[in-house]
Amino acid sequence: MHSTPITETCPLSPPSVPATAAPDALTGIRDFQRHTAPLLRPELARLAREGQSPSQLFITCADSRMVPNVITNSGPGELFTVRNIGNLVPPTADDSVFAAVEYAVDVLNVRHITVCGHSGCGAMQSLLHGAHRRDGRAGTPLTRWLRHGQDSLHRVRHTPARFHGRPPSTDPLERLCLTNVVQQLDNLRAHPSVARRAELGTIRLTGLYFELTTAQTYVWSPGSRGFLPVRPRVAAA
Repeated sequence: MHSTPITETCPLSPPSVPATAAPDALTGIRDFQRHTAPLLRPELARLAREGQSPSQLFITCADSRMVPNVITNSGPGELFTVRNIGNLVPPTADDSVFAAVEYAVDVLNVRHITVCGHSGCGAMQSLLHGAHRRDGRAGTPLTRWLRHGQDSLHRVRHTPARFHGRPPSTDPLERLCLTNVVQQLDNLRAHPSVARRAELGTIRLTGLYFELTTAQTYVWSPGSRGFLPVRPRVAAA
């Protein structure tokens, strides 16, 4: 695997990048208005009239390399998306994430919830380096948020997730990134709205892992206790 190796450098520090001229913040928007907006306008106008009715709540990391609509091949109105550092679903009440889950399940009536982690996650690397224990009891907003990942740290020590059909990974970061997805699915099941729908059998939970170096997506298989690669469907002859 090709996850970012753990170093002694503080993972909360931004990586050094070559000095380049920063593009105008509006450059991409201008290109969108010129080339893409005319193509999307009819569909967006329809959604504006009829409202949104996504079938899926998609919870993923805020990492800039993760682009949910690209890896799911979806368009406007299809995903109700929650992004945060580490794709965490706090085990205790967090108004932001809990409100989004409640709204998606009880108001939008989504039928599917996906948690999608990824390789080389900076939040998971920070947990491995003990960032959640820094700055004393009060902490900072970032270190307090990372404390929501402590259950994943505990789980990876005892029952780490793995790729199906492969020996356990020797990379601590990869093991935690995988295990964190499984832990967040368990946290979701404890959410009152999700628990009610799960009891009725009207909602499905899926765990995904995206490997950045290969652009390969893996899906968690509870039956095989491992992550399986998602393969393209072969068209019928």
